[in-house]
Amino acid sequence: MSDILTIEKGDANELLDMEKAKEVGDTLNKHYPGHLWLVLFQGRALVVKNLAISSHYGFIIKHTDSFSASDLAHNAVLAGGELLERAGMVRGAWDGRFAGQLEGSDRRFFRPTPQ
Repeated sequence: MSDILTIEKGDANELLDMEKAKEVGDTLNKHYPGHLWLVLFQGRALVVKNLAISSHYGFIIKHTDSFSASDLAHNAVLAGGELLERAGMVRGAWDGRFAGQLEGSDRRFFRPTPQ
């Protein structure tokens, strides 16, 4: 006999949100390997950050607006590449360096990591 303990009853859409977050994370890791991608969901949108750039800045994907998995993947790759370029980082495998800049950021929230 086993006990089942419900800690938090989730929304019916949470499973879909989790699957979409996993898809986006897998896609970003495939196209930009080694980068420190963080993908989570909040309010039916996916929040994506690269922790080698900033824990404050990233981008949002409204996965409910995507009409297919390939459309979602395409949008994630474009947005991820743009974030990397704005941070002066390479599109491709991560070289181990943290962002020294972030175009368009506020100095109160983006401080380069000393290297």
